[in-house]
Amino acid sequence: MNAPLGMLVDGESAPSLMDWALDRAMHYGDGLFETLLVRDGHLRFEALHRARLAEGCRRLQINLDPELPWQQARLLARHHPQCTLKLLVSRGSATARGYAPSGKEQPRIIVLAYPPPGAGEFPARLSAVTLRSVLGENPQLAGLKHCNRLEQVLARAELQGLGAFEGLMASSSGLLVSGTMSNVFLELDGEWMTPALDRCGVAGVMRAVLLREAASCGVPVRESDLPATMLARCTSLFLTNARMGVRVVHELDGRTLSGAAALQPLFNRVAGLEG
Repeated sequence: MNAPLGMLVDGESAPSLMDWALDRAMHYGDGLFETLLVRDGHLRFEALHRARLAEGCRRLQINLDPELPWQQARLLARHHPQCTLKLLVSRGSATARGYAPSGKEQPRIIVLAYPPPGAGEFPARLSAVTLRSVLGENPQLAGLKHCNRLEQVLARAELQGLGAFEGLMASSSGLLVSGTMSNVFLELDGEWMTPALDRCGVAGVMRAVLLREAASCGVPVRESDLPATMLARCTSLFLTNARMGVRVVHELDGRTLSGAAALQPLFNRVAGLEG
């Protein structure tokens, strides 16, 4: 893993070790995070990231000035104008034992800058496999990018050694949700579809951008409950996330897919957008 180029914790570069030991994000995953690209010092799709973080704070009842995380993110982006930025909001250090927050915690903001995606980082031809690892269904957390990522940790461990770029995951009830680090779009019987995310999964910013731009270009994409077994019939597949953008999958479970050449103008449009 690349070491961070820089880090700020509540605007400071040297946080207290005692604070880390009591942080509820470390103890319980009690926090949220955003991963975004910085281009020429500009936070790409900042408005969409802000909206998702604000919704997460609302649902988790983390009382935070909504401007503070983005002030600190922009500060680090000025020092690292081409980078991958990770912005993490924790409920803060525990003020009492137990799962229940006391309401007296002071939210903590952590911003880390990593190198941007490098040339050749993503293979020219991507392969994906269907994983046994599943995502538990919990509508209260559906769509959020919260700090408890143990399901993805187990899924990535399963993916290691399978020789594929990404692993696709179903929910505990057998519905296709996403990749381990990406959202999924597939062509089925001539129709483009993406899994609904009202039971579990992360509502990715790049997924939102793709859906928005597809609608404006007149490209129909339907959000729907999709049994994972339908993957055996899909003819094309692509993945999205904020760091890698849009990536077409060429092989799924050893089966060659047809690609998505008809959508290349849409992909080019999305790649050129800044917000």
